[in-house]
Amino acid sequence: MTSNVPSENPPTYDAAMSEASGSVQPPTSVDKKHEPVKAAKDVPTVTAYQPDPRPSSPYHPTAPPTFTPAIPVYHYVNPGTGEHIASLLPPDHPEMVCLQEGKHIAETRYGLLGVLAAILWFPLGIGLCLLDRKVRCRRCGMMIDEGLCG
Repeated sequence: MTSNVPSENPPTYDAAMSEASGSVQPPTSVDKKHEPVKAAKDVPTVTAYQPDPRPSSPYHPTAPPTFTPAIPVYHYVNPGTGEHIASLLPPDHPEMVCLQEGKHIAETRYGLLGVLAAILWFPLGIGLCLLDRKVRCRRCGMMIDEGLCG
């Protein structure tokens, strides 16, 4: 009769788990089979991984182009305050035209609730209508004045 017992016993659970997790721990029992092997003196040891200096891809990164088009910067002086302004907007842009002239073209809009209040509650409604107004520049669209309800 032959038994199905292997000639060598498998490693202990602790030793197998330490090998699987990648950490190396000394064995807990004094077992000659699981002792770490010492390197011979004439065998060279590798200390660190050295990557290949050549890239694995045949494509090499290229340097960015040396010529980049210059973005024009326009310089303005605010006539009201004398403040120097540097902007990317050209002189014919509506915001810059208003800045160069120093004034906006005001356009007043009244809200629907303000108009209804002015009609329904005539004397007091006029004040409510003035609170529900918005003043914008017709040229550049900038909000100049906004009422309390907006």
